[in-house]
Amino acid sequence: MHVLVDRPLPALTEAQEAAVSRIWADALQSYPALYNGRVFCADDITPSHIHGHWSEYRRVLAQMKEPGIYGDTVLKPLAVVGLMFAQDGVVIGRRADTSIYLPGYWQGAPAGNVESRAQENIVDLPTQLLAECEEELGLTPAECQVGPCLLACEHPSTHIVDIGMRIDVALSFSDLQKRCREQGNAEYGALHLIRPDHTPEGPVVPTLAALLELS
Repeated sequence: MHVLVDRPLPALTEAQEAAVSRIWADALQSYPALYNGRVFCADDITPSHIHGHWSEYRRVLAQMKEPGIYGDTVLKPLAVVGLMFAQDGVVIGRRADTSIYLPGYWQGAPAGNVESRAQENIVDLPTQLLAECEEELGLTPAECQVGPCLLACEHPSTHIVDIGMRIDVALSFSDLQKRCREQGNAEYGALHLIRPDHTPEGPVVPTLAALLELS
């Protein structure tokens, strides 16, 4: 899957800009560590290419809070999601109760927005997923093997588009839990090892359900 940054940042009306600023200010009251970074939004998706533009996280957050804020124009923020295979099975994560989006939901691990961490203009999806592995789970790129893209799944209300990819690590589930606890960024309230006789309790992000059907 090739991601091309070939579209300009759309202009906002004065009313939209005021609404985005209001929502962002309100969010900072509850989440003072929020960072308005550059995130990629898809404008056109085909089986082989994704065309889009760099946006601001505050614009994405505004749409999450007020879905109709941009009228007929819809932002489709791109995210990467791993279907992680450890030595003893598939590992998933439950989003922390303090998460700004879908707290308490089970999802593929790791997962995160496609970001411009160093102001780069080239988007490489495996590199994005490896960065999430390091930030969320404390895994180094050398410990992770990223496979091909498995699916694209759009969240119905927020229009976030998850790109699911398989990722293999040569660690046991217990070792992965320990690494996440000691070196991760507290993104997950818990990790879970998928077993045929044990389904985790609680809501599941649609992308995870689709990925598990493919596994």
